[in-house]
Amino acid sequence: MWRRLAALLLVFAAATAALWLLSARLSARSARRPLRFPSDLEELRELAEALRDYEREHRGAALALFCAAYLYKQSFAIPGSSLLNVLAGALFGPWTGLVLCSALTSLGATCCYLLSGAFGKRFVVYCFPDKVALLQGKVLHPITSSAYRREPFCHKSTLWMPFSPGTHCSNCLRWLWQH
Repeated sequence: MWRRLAALLLVFAAATAALWLLSARLSARSARRPLRFPSDLEELRELAEALRDYEREHRGAALALFCAAYLYKQSFAIPGSSLLNVLAGALFGPWTGLVLCSALTSLGATCCYLLSGAFGKRFVVYCFPDKVALLQGKVLHPITSSAYRREPFCHKSTLWMPFSPGTHCSNCLRWLWQH
């Protein structure tokens, strides 16, 4: 169990290092302030202005950095992706930003699901066995009841939609099925 937790920390550290190297490369080219995730709308506005100029000259590199940052936040369930949605609209336009964010949200939620199944399941079951049993009872009971068979979309839609709380439901369901 502890090896899996250490492996998750190693994956997190590697992803953080890769994102830092990518942003450092971009910062060196643009010769502006260091890049970081925005925490409010003012910082988002400043970041959008800095990246807009760079994006015009180096569209591929800006797109790669944006995708890497978005996947990083989604894969490790780090809050703040809504500001990146706004940034996508400011940098790439509303329609391209919408398609990009939709695809990245789905891919990031899938990565989060796979990471939680590969590295987090045993740890959560070990630390919170009562909570997992309670969730199993709440989730598995509707599935075996006749109401679920009549209206399956309501219950299965949380697996298809990578939005909160759907992302967290998807992660928990993986643990609940296999426990």
